[in-house]
Amino acid sequence: MIRFFLTALCIIAVVLLTVQCQKHESSNQKAATASVIQWTDNLKTGLQQSKQQDKPIMVEFTAAWCPYCRMLEDSTFSQQYIIEKAEQFIPIQIDVDKQPDVANQYGANARKYGGSGIPGVLFLNPEGEKLLHITGYL
Repeated sequence: MIRFFLTALCIIAVVLLTVQCQKHESSNQKAATASVIQWTDNLKTGLQQSKQQDKPIMVEFTAAWCPYCRMLEDSTFSQQYIIEKAEQFIPIQIDVDKQPDVANQYGANARKYGGSGIPGVLFLNPEGEKLLHITGYL
């Protein structure tokens, strides 16, 4: 009888530890997700959200091959202060190679495509009008 009781107690302990570990992992994943900017890549949808939420838009123009773009992502856009500030905007990330028409529309394409250069961060009002355009790594 004591053996059965101890076995049951051990099984309950293992189950409780497993549940606690899963809860801890889940909360860590939520914290990690909350500590990054939630970019979208659709300007049209971003403009609609901007009007609905009455928030300005922050567009980052980037490219996979651009070392300064990676630096901007890794050092600037990963800072908690910047992540918190980004919540005041509709964040949109445009890859100039995948969406050159959008980049050309705002003069934010890479110099090799005749634009002002990347990385670039463009701020728009909900009507899509330029407020500020910053070119280069900061």
